[in-house]
Amino acid sequence: MLLASLLLLPLQAVKAEAAEPRALDLYFPADIEEHWAFEELDNFVNADLLRGYQDAEGNVWIKPNNSISRAEFVSILVRALGLTSTEAGKTFADVETGKWYADPIRIASSLGIVNGISDTKFGPNTLISRGEIATMVVRAFESSITFEGEIKEFSDVPDYFAKPFILKASQAGIVRGATATEFKPYDNAKRAEAVVMLQRALDLQKVALPEDAALTSVISEAEANDFQIFKDKTYDQFHDAHDKYFTGYYLSTSYSLTEQLLEMIDEGVSIEVEKVSDQALTVVEKSDRFAVVESTGGSYTTTTNFENETTKETVHSDGIYYLKKMEDGSWKVYMYYSFEE
Repeated sequence: MLLASLLLLPLQAVKAEAAEPRALDLYFPADIEEHWAFEELDNFVNADLLRGYQDAEGNVWIKPNNSISRAEFVSILVRALGLTSTEAGKTFADVETGKWYADPIRIASSLGIVNGISDTKFGPNTLISRGEIATMVVRAFESSITFEGEIKEFSDVPDYFAKPFILKASQAGIVRGATATEFKPYDNAKRAEAVVMLQRALDLQKVALPEDAALTSVISEAEANDFQIFKDKTYDQFHDAHDKYFTGYYLSTSYSLTEQLLEMIDEGVSIEVEKVSDQALTVVEKSDRFAVVESTGGSYTTTTNFENETTKETVHSDGIYYLKKMEDGSWKVYMYYSFEE
């Protein structure tokens, strides 16, 4: 595929902003590398489900240990599940039309996932508690998750509105407690905790699993398109082709590398790409909305010529593809890890 091909070209890839997708820098937050929830946070960032804060110097911060507001959590929840609704939802006096959180709150309230902090107010800027998150997650996933297993009793969860939801979430393993015996339901939830609960719930969705062919065809068709574009030398078609099959970090990376490729072509570099062997694609994980596909055995050669100097390399495309289901029902690749790297 294009990404692996360009890594072998004479001019090394440099981090650059994508033309239309989100800037590549936004996918490299500075504060999650050593975090206990790194895998979940990194996955959400790459899939465009979690967005950080960019400071004046261009650094991106996820702030995983900060508390999260009700509006922020509902927005992430709606985005992660790809929820839509044409219903008006509840009217809250403190949710202004046009605010970034207005539509997610409308969608979630119309689906019965969220209520307000009173009959008239939602409290968008109010920090959300761990008990409230457990409640919203169970409501959002109750039709797509089987809640079975041993219920974990927590010594500090009183008989209040969130208790049945906390116990149900513990039954599915979505929550495991702040300690061995305590849940701390009234504590403000951290951004990392919110993401981990959502990731656990997403992994449990198994009622509308995609066919393996629906997943592998995305990768094989995208690869075939790349080879055809290289063959025809219609490099300006890469953006449109990748818009069809890629999203998130992978799309931003492909845009950036395509721009570098076009610059190299303008400077007189010629490139030939030829398939050596077909890749075998195996679905290793899948849920209703996310999937992991392993690629093995594929290889191709890249031949570059610049100022009468020719370089030929063989590239093995073994790696792991991460896909997510889009709002229109299609599947797209949002991340790829090469085994060679």
